[in-house]
Amino acid sequence: MELQRSASGLVKSLVGIALVISFGFASIDEVMAEDDKKKTRRVPAISQSLYKQMSEAQVMIDPDSIPREEGEPAPEPKGTPQDGIQMLLDMTKKKKLNSNELSQLWNLLAFGYYTLEDVPNTIYSYEQVLAAGKVGLITEALEKNSLRALFQLNYSIEKYELALKYIDLWEAVNGAPDAAVSYLKATANYQLERFEESLKWALQVEEIIIAEGREMKENWVYLQVVLYSELKDDDNVIRVLERMVVDYPKKQYWMHLAGMYTEKEWDDRALSAYYAIYSQGMFEKDSEIVMLSQRLLNAEVPYEAAIVLEKGIKDKLVETSEKNLRLLATCYTVAQEMSKAIDAWERATKSSEDGDIQYRLAQALAQQDRHKEAVGAYRQALEDDELKSPSDAHFWMAISHMSLENWDQASTAFKAASKLDKKIEKQARQYIRYIAGEKRRQAALKEMLEG
Repeated sequence: MELQRSASGLVKSLVGIALVISFGFASIDEVMAEDDKKKTRRVPAISQSLYKQMSEAQVMIDPDSIPREEGEPAPEPKGTPQDGIQMLLDMTKKKKLNSNELSQLWNLLAFGYYTLEDVPNTIYSYEQVLAAGKVGLITEALEKNSLRALFQLNYSIEKYELALKYIDLWEAVNGAPDAAVSYLKATANYQLERFEESLKWALQVEEIIIAEGREMKENWVYLQVVLYSELKDDDNVIRVLERMVVDYPKKQYWMHLAGMYTEKEWDDRALSAYYAIYSQGMFEKDSEIVMLSQRLLNAEVPYEAAIVLEKGIKDKLVETSEKNLRLLATCYTVAQEMSKAIDAWERATKSSEDGDIQYRLAQALAQQDRHKEAVGAYRQALEDDELKSPSDAHFWMAISHMSLENWDQASTAFKAASKLDKKIEKQARQYIRYIAGEKRRQAALKEMLEG
């Protein structure tokens, strides 16, 4: 099965990844608390005067971001968000700032730019946070959060190589593997069409989840299906899909699996998959129910095929068209449910003037020994100039006439059949001779009884 890709295909349609940007922005109070708690890195303290100025700028950028007691109103800003950003930019130019102060200023600037939806300057600000860490110490938490924000932001603007670079830097700082980050790494490689590399990270996601005793997310598993499909590894596509229809029994996965079975020419499995979709009430289209009915008929399960189609018509999911009624009648006919077949053929004749439908109705009626009605249906069929086999219609009408002992009409019909098809001429002649003999026998019997 071909899987389409577009610029954002994997993210939006196949994988459904949601990039929730967790920038790691913290309020000034949280920054000070972080300085107190963090003992692994001896970062320099933030001065009280700078702290107050940063708090003032933060209020201008977003008053609601300031921690406060329940019911306490948000502080009143002294300027606009742009004023707050400008204030912070001016503060970064101070000469006596230590590395921790500079990094926190740029972190707050990143937050400010993000609130204005200015992605380029948001990225630049986080890069400056990391730059401050190269000339001095910054908190490990801020470094990790900045790296995370950078790989997420670059991913969101389709700069996948840069996203992968920052993921590698984040992993080096973080130490322990992270399933969500490995998943993002897999999707970035997918977007770069490095499918084998992408699969490596997609499988690592599952390894991490198993080690942590957690459940895989649905889109994390489906990414494996996408990648195995790209690598033309059908057996593994089927293996993962068979798992997905158990854990996440959605129609799209069942349909994909059924399609893969069909490609493998595993018709029984494909039919089972389609029937599982139907049994779970997932088929809602005319074409889907008709397709299942046709497959059941082809698999020599005609009665079930008829039940599926009949229910679809009853539930108004399947159109009562000539084509669908013809299929329904065929299913009942093959299943030898002749009363239901006759009903379906009669319904079909009301939707079409096709002589072949009348012919099939006539045959069904004849099988039920309803020969008088059968003769009428054969005659209706023969009124269609495009009837596929008029010779057969004449021949079987003659048989019905014989059953009714309409000897003259039977002979006439046999003669018409032999004229149209020389292959049945010999057989028709035999019947005509039989009819002549039967007429003589009945005449003699009548004469004897009357005498």
